[in-house]
Amino acid sequence: NGYVQFLCAARGDGVRSDTLSIPTRIAAERAARHFAELSAERFEADPLAISGKHMTPTPTLPGNEEISVPRESHLRRLEKFAGASWSRYSDSRLFAYAFFALVYIAPNLLLARRKLIWDDEFFTLYLARTASWNELWRALSTGADQHPPSFYYLTHVILKVFGTSHVTLRLTAMAGFALMCLCLYELVKRLIGAGWGLCAMLAPMATPALYYATEARGYGLELGFVTFSLLMWVLADEGLKRRYTVPALAAGLCLAVSCHYYAILMLLPIAAAEAVKAVRRRSVDFAMITAMCGALLPLAAFLPLIAKAKTYSSHFWALPFHGSALQWYPDMLGRMPLALLAGTGVALLLGLQPRGNRGSLGWRFPIQVRTAICVCALVPVAGGVIAEYVTHAFTGRYFIAALPAIVLLLVAGFRMVLPNDSRGPAIASALCLLLAVQQLRDLYGTENTKLREMQSIAKLLREAGSAPIVVTDVTVFHQLSFYARRGLARRLVYLADPHLSVRYLGHDTIDRGLLDLAPWFPIRVTWWDEWWLGHDRSLVYGYIGPWSWPTFQLSRIGDVQVLNRDT
Repeated sequence: NGYVQFLCAARGDGVRSDTLSIPTRIAAERAARHFAELSAERFEADPLAISGKHMTPTPTLPGNEEISVPRESHLRRLEKFAGASWSRYSDSRLFAYAFFALVYIAPNLLLARRKLIWDDEFFTLYLARTASWNELWRALSTGADQHPPSFYYLTHVILKVFGTSHVTLRLTAMAGFALMCLCLYELVKRLIGAGWGLCAMLAPMATPALYYATEARGYGLELGFVTFSLLMWVLADEGLKRRYTVPALAAGLCLAVSCHYYAILMLLPIAAAEAVKAVRRRSVDFAMITAMCGALLPLAAFLPLIAKAKTYSSHFWALPFHGSALQWYPDMLGRMPLALLAGTGVALLLGLQPRGNRGSLGWRFPIQVRTAICVCALVPVAGGVIAEYVTHAFTGRYFIAALPAIVLLLVAGFRMVLPNDSRGPAIASALCLLLAVQQLRDLYGTENTKLREMQSIAKLLREAGSAPIVVTDVTVFHQLSFYARRGLARRLVYLADPHLSVRYLGHDTIDRGLLDLAPWFPIRVTWWDEWWLGHDRSLVYGYIGPWSWPTFQLSRIGDVQVLNRDT
C-alpha cells in the first residue's frame, strides 16, 4: 500500500513530490523504477494481482520510518474474489460455451416449438416438401421465391430424416444463429481479449435479430456462415494454418450465399480489407482472392432462378426509399446500443477507469481487420444503393449479414469505456444478458398474443355458418388452413388478382406468388373474378388495411352486410 502511494507521487497523479521529504522521494523513485521493470500489459490487465504480489510487505524507509498498511475490508476481499473467479471462468472456452448453451438452447427450443408458422415459413415448409430436386427447381423457376434452392433442399433432408415439426422446420435457423455467436466469441477473444468473448456471444441475443434464430428461413444460417467466413479470414490473414483456413473461407462464403443471395455483399468488406493489405504490403494475396470466388459459385449455379425472381421486382412489396438503409440500424439492433450507454453510466457512477485501453486496440486490430469490420457494418448502406438502382427490393432482413460486425464494434466500445480487468467484461456481459432476457420475453409475449388472436378468429369463423369463407388476410388464411380443424380449413379460400392488388396496394407479390405456386401449395387459391362467377354468396373475413385489397373491391361485387366483428 505504501508503494502505491510512492508510485502516484513519482507520476504526479495526485500527490506533489515537492511536498514529500527527501527520503520519501528517494523511496518513491525506487518504487517507480521497480514498476517500470514489470510488464505494462500485465499491470494494466490486472493491477490487483501485481499489487497483491509486490505491495503486501510494509516497506521500511530510510530514517527508520514505517508506513502502516490498513487492513482490507470485507467488501474489498469480496470484490477480489469475484474478480478472480470471473477471470478464471470467463477465460475458459468450455465455461463460455456451456453458459451460452444454457441461456440459448432451452429458451429458443421452447419458442420454436410454440411459435406459429407464418407466411414466409409456409413457403419454406411447402417447397421443402417437394418430391425431388428437379421438382423444387421447377417451383422456384416461377420466380415466386427469392431463396436459393440449396436452402430448401437442406430443409427437405432434415424433415425427411427427423420428421416434420415446428422445431425441425426451424432447426437450420437455430444452428446458424448459434454458430454466429460461437464464431463471435472466437473473434473477440482473439482481437480484443479473452474476457470479452462471453459478452460477444450474448450481444446478438439482445437484438431483434434473435427472432431469426427461430425463423424457418435462410437468415439464421446465413448469419452463421457469414461470421464463420469472417473468422476464417482473420485467421488466414494472421497466417495461421492457411492450408485449412483459406479453403474454409471459400466454403463459408459459398455456403452463406447458398442460404441467401444477398450474402454476396460480404465480398465488399473482405475485398476492401485485401485492397488495404495489398497497398501496405505491396503485394496481392492471391490465395485470398481465389477464396473469395467461392461466393460466386452459387450465383453462377442458380443464375436462371435469379433471373426469374427478378421479374417480380417491378411491383415488389418492399420497395426501397431514401433513408431505408439508415432505418436498418434501429430496426435490427433494437435495445443493443443501450447496453453500451448503460456500461458507460456504470463506469462513470463507480469511478471505473478504462486503464490500458488507449492504443492497445489499434495494435490488436490491424488496419485491414478494422477496414473489414467497418465496411461490413456498412453493408445495409451498400445494399440500399443496390436496391434502389438494381434490384428494387429492400427489407431489413436481406442485409442481416452486417450484424456480426455491429457486435464487434459494440464490444470494442465496451473495451474502451470499461476497465480491461475482470470488472469490465463482467459488467458488459451482465448488461447483454439482461437485454437478451428482455428480448426473449418480448418474443414470447408477441407469440402468445398471436396465438390468442388466432384462437379468437377460428372460434368466430366456426360459429359463422357453413358457407365458404373468403379470407382476405393472407397470414390468417395460411395459419387457419394449416392449424384449424379440417372442417373449417376446407371452407377457406384466398382470392387473388395481381392487377387489382397493384391498383389498391401498389404491389402484387403475394397474389402473383400464390397463383404461381398453387401446384405445390396444399391451400385453396383461386382468381377473384372466377370465384364470384361461380358463387352468388360467400362469407368474407378480412380487415381494412395495407395488406388486404379485397375489402376495397367488395362493393363492386354486390351487396355487403357486416355480420360480426372479432374484437
